[in-house]
Amino acid sequence: MPRPDHAEHPSTPARRAARFTGRAAAVFAVTLAALFLLLLAAFALPGGPVRANIARSVPLLQQEGLYPELFGFKLFQMDNYTDTIMLFEAAAADESDPLTAMMTAAAYNVDNFETLPDDLQTYLVARDRGLAGADTGLEPFSYARYWHGYLIWLRPLLLVLTYGQVRVVNYIVFLLLAGALLWRLWKVCGRWPAVWFAVSQLAVSAFFAPRQVQFFTCFAIGYAACLWVLAKPRAAGTLAVGLVAVGVCTSFLDLLVTPILTLGLPLTVWLLDPRVPGSRAPLRRCGAVAGGAVCWGAGYALCWASKWVLAGLVTGQDIVGDALHQAAVRTSADTWHGMELTWGNIFRFVYDTLNSRGLFWPLIAAVLVCAALFALCLRSRQALCAALPLLLAALSAPAWLALLRTHSIQHGWFTWRSLGVTVFAGLAFVYQACSLSAARQRLRRKRD
Repeated sequence: MPRPDHAEHPSTPARRAARFTGRAAAVFAVTLAALFLLLLAAFALPGGPVRANIARSVPLLQQEGLYPELFGFKLFQMDNYTDTIMLFEAAAADESDPLTAMMTAAAYNVDNFETLPDDLQTYLVARDRGLAGADTGLEPFSYARYWHGYLIWLRPLLLVLTYGQVRVVNYIVFLLLAGALLWRLWKVCGRWPAVWFAVSQLAVSAFFAPRQVQFFTCFAIGYAACLWVLAKPRAAGTLAVGLVAVGVCTSFLDLLVTPILTLGLPLTVWLLDPRVPGSRAPLRRCGAVAGGAVCWGAGYALCWASKWVLAGLVTGQDIVGDALHQAAVRTSADTWHGMELTWGNIFRFVYDTLNSRGLFWPLIAAVLVCAALFALCLRSRQALCAALPLLLAALSAPAWLALLRTHSIQHGWFTWRSLGVTVFAGLAFVYQACSLSAARQRLRRKRD
């Protein structure tokens, strides 16, 4: 009896790849469909109570201003401008049928964006009088290239709460997620991973994120994804499929704030989980990190592109062209304060800024000292290889910020929080690769 062809054997790599692709595609489709229906339902909610609570919220926005800085510190700058747009979209969601409104994501303003809270008040008064948005004297504009999935929970909350009270809900959810994640990290991975996570989140002021709807979203998704990873041991293939869903959720719910958190945090948690099989195979784990990143990126990109296509079909606008233009702007050279954002100009600006404050050479010296200490404390080559997957996870945030360098620099006062991944994974990498005992032994041998 002839042997079956090897390519048709059910355990061949090709067959396994086909099964994985099928699982990933199914997860993508189910996740996107569920979010689509939830968002459509949010747009179908009655608009009167939503606008009434938004009207009660406008004085808070007018009092705070568009970009208030807590403690007078730039890295604690808020973005009430974007949150006001979110409220505008929630208020205007019933101007047309739910599907059209969902695809259009309309808001209104005048030529001066600094008057946006006043424009919102004007719009609400006009709608209360029975006028349509086009009759308010304001100019319509649209962010149709985004899904605006945050309205899934924002619009239902605005039925009964003001914007200030929504912030309180954000903090409650944040504390519950962060507390649960710290507890699970301590229980599953041990004390030090919980400490590294806490330090990393404090370092990027994660406690500030719930003050803004747009800042809060990626932290919530990232923490929830970490809890999913820790719920039980996840094989690399299961992790990758799960990251497809995480990428879809991030693209659907976020406005390009700190999306890499939703990839880097769960990847780091997975690498620290001692229950995961194959924990002693660093090359395979590096492959799992790279494969997870590809799956997350595929879910993210395909979800976003699906909005461009659907919105273009429903509205008749060139959403695809607009989105591709915006993508080019965010990933290629543009200007910032009159400076073209080429890599040469960026490095020159950093050097001039540090040098003018007398910080450049001290910083170089600090980097060299850290490199020397790392070499002195390195356990072994084997330990370094075993820790390399964590280094890959740590580099995901700088790579993302570099890829979107224009957006990262122009909005650096909130995009910097992506580096929470680097701090978390970086501390774990140093801990696994280095030890004080190794340094003492090298110094002792040198003295002897």
